[in-house]
Formats: sequence, structure tokens, C-alpha cells
Amino acid sequence: MAVVLKAEPDWIGGAQALVSALEAQPDDEGRIQVMDACRAALGDQVYPAFIKLLAAVGRFADAPARRLVAETLARALATARLPATRLPAWGADRFAGLGVGLPQANLRAAGPIEFLCLWLHRDVSTEPLTDEAFASALALVVELLNAAPEAARLYQAKLSGDVESPTEGLHTAASRRSMRALLDAWRAGRAPQDVARATLDAAIADREAGRWSFPAR
Repeated sequence: MAVVLKAEPDWIGGAQALVSALEAQPDDEGRIQVMDACRAALGDQVYPAFIKLLAAVGRFADAPARRLVAETLARALATARLPATRLPAWGADRFAGLGVGLPQANLRAAGPIEFLCLWLHRDVSTEPLTDEAFASALALVVELLNAAPEAARLYQAKLSGDVESPTEGLHTAASRRSMRALLDAWRAGRAPQDVARATLDAAIADREAGRWSFPAR
């Protein structure tokens, strides 16, 4: 059954509930299971809500709570269990909506940062994404991951592997350029807001260029 969010979800309360559930777990395995259960409860169709929940932790939680969530994401990354959604490979979504009815071979996993970057270039959600909303969400997710250096390092490595892989299937040329801009800024130690701005600037540059050329492939 599809999840229907309230008109005004309690993001602060949701962030507090997530942190409390993680704190109640005795070990990393339990915390990873909590995180994945949270994502699964929301479902693929409202994956942006999971990203917003992480952003709320980044915005409202104190430093120990942010570190706890980031460390859980680090352990999930280290064991290839990052809470992700599954999206059609590039081009496949021209023939089916968000993976419905597509063979599993045509679906790819996308975590929070990948989803946000793809959202700038592809219709991966029924919700609109403004440039301002993108920059705010990405900055908060990066800030959250920076709370645990290992989480930032592992996520950067994952994104780099995705971008450099000729067969990963998610990215267009334009979204790869945005991702490379993100990685360059993040690895250089720039502030989360500057990382988001560099990523958005790359997307806007492609958007402007696209007005006078064929669509990016």
C-alpha cells in the first residue's frame, strides 16, 4: 500500500524518533536495521521523505545525535546496505514509471545524495524540486555525513565509483558532471552550502547549454 504523507509532516518529531530508535539499539546491526526499516516503511515512491528526514536530523539534531546517525550510515555503507531506492536505468524511465513493471536488471540503487543529484536532471519523483530546495537538502545531508568523517569518506568513495563506472546506468553525462563537481568541492573540505552550490552551478550550466544543443546523453 502506498504511503500518503500528512500535508504538514512533523519532521522534527520524526528526526527525534529516528535518533531515539537508534539510541535504543545495542549494536551497529540493530541500528542499520532501524534505518532500513524506516526507509522501507516510507517506500520507494516517497523516498524524498526519507531524504527530508535525514535533512531534518542535520538541521535540528545536536552534535552527538548527528554523529550517531552518520556513524550508522557509515556502517551501512561499509556493508553495502545504504538505505536506498531503486530507479530505472537512464533511458528505461522513458517507457515505465519509476521502476513499475521494469525487469530488475533495469533498476539501479540510488542513495540520498545520488537521488538528489539525479532529481536535478531526471524525473525521478512526482514532486517538483526547485534549485533552492535542492541546495538546502544537499547541504544538510552533507553536513550530517560530515558529523562522522568515516561516513563522509565512504560516501565519497561510493559516489566516485559510481561516476567512474561505465556500466552503472543511473547517470546521464549532465548528472555525472554535477556529481564530479560535488565530489571536488566535498573532498576539498568546502562548507556543505558551498558543496551544494558547486553541484547546482554545474547543473545550471548544463541546463543553459541544453537550450542550444541536443539533450545530454
